[in-house]
Amino acid sequence: MKKLCIFFGGASTEHDISIITAMQLFKNIKSRYEVELIYIGLDNEFYLATHVSDIAEFKDKDNLNLKKVYVIKDSIYTKHIFLKKLCDIFVAINCCHGGVGENGDLAGFFAVNGIRHTSCDSLSAHICMNKSLTKTLLRDIVPTIKGTLINKNNYEEKISEIEANFKDDLIVKPNALGSSIGVKACNKTDFTEQIDAIFELNDDALVEERVVNMLEYNQACYRTKNGLVVSAIENPIKNDNILTFEEKYMHSKAGKQRDRIIPAKISDELKSKIDDYTRAIYERLNLNGVVRIDYIFDKDCDTLYLNEVNTIPGSLAFYLYEDVGIDYITLVDELIENALKPKKFSYFNSSVLSNKLL
Repeated sequence: MKKLCIFFGGASTEHDISIITAMQLFKNIKSRYEVELIYIGLDNEFYLATHVSDIAEFKDKDNLNLKKVYVIKDSIYTKHIFLKKLCDIFVAINCCHGGVGENGDLAGFFAVNGIRHTSCDSLSAHICMNKSLTKTLLRDIVPTIKGTLINKNNYEEKISEIEANFKDDLIVKPNALGSSIGVKACNKTDFTEQIDAIFELNDDALVEERVVNMLEYNQACYRTKNGLVVSAIENPIKNDNILTFEEKYMHSKAGKQRDRIIPAKISDELKSKIDDYTRAIYERLNLNGVVRIDYIFDKDCDTLYLNEVNTIPGSLAFYLYEDVGIDYITLVDELIENALKPKKFSYFNSSVLSNKLL
């Protein structure tokens, strides 16, 4: 039997948020599809979690009573003495945030095993996880904030560059982590401390000039056979000068993850600009599935900047589509309909092996 398989978890700082996204999805679609929940543990092994009814069971990860499963080609197997097929994979929905699930590794695994899936391919996912690389590839179509990438090899050179050429207000963030983890507003007296702290989490730190008088705007986009579908634009409400992980996920109001204004109260001109940027970014990076693109608006100079591209957004960004008349089930249906097909790997049968080369 072919089933829809939801993959979630994985070794990531956003592991727990991935669990929420997956369980939310499972609850909404289990009456519509034959579904299996495939949990990726902190050990990056696959486990069957379809029977888990309470999300609280994932709190004690050391004592999860889950059966290990094996993904072989486009099928899921369990093992007693022998391998036994559980199901064939109709489509995989990737609900992993950060880590191996979002950085392109899982997408590559799907490709090699001939599994249709609803998110980006490996290359696009890898590019988007790398904030600095993403902005380098997009700076000709959307404004980006002045920044520089620091690692242990160029540390002294880059510190001197920042001290000499950057404004005093800075943002320091990991180059390849999400959900505002490790992101801190700094100035030139303390930014090196945050860089050193980031090196405990990530190999590279991205230092950017900070937009002090700012607003944030986010918009999602996905592809259908009829073209790109952009969502409403949200304006996240924050209590600090940056949106922290706690504000994103630990605070809630009226059942929502965080305070937000949807649709954002912006001019038609700014809405049109965000719509155009979102479509151009999606096409330039060859994206697939639902993707959320985050922007920063500098109120002092009336300029919109790209912040980052999230290829596996929290809750699959379904809440951004409600205001444009697309409900959760319709969104999922369209993601499945337009899932990436398995890649075709070619082999050229040459005569090279018949030659005596050794």
